[in-house]
Amino acid sequence: MDRGTFLFGLWCLGISGLFLAGTVYAYSPFADGGRTAPRVGGVYGPTHK
Repeated sequence: MDRGTFLFGLWCLGISGLFLAGTVYAYSPFADGGRTAPRVGGVYGPTHK
């Protein structure tokens, strides 16, 4: 298998994994309301609009 094909497959797998994680957490950076990003290890992002 060509290295480029392998890297493209990994990239597609990563995008699919992020999509599934976003679906599980029902998180969207553009959503209004109570949906917030999962907070991991006390790391907090911006909370204002």
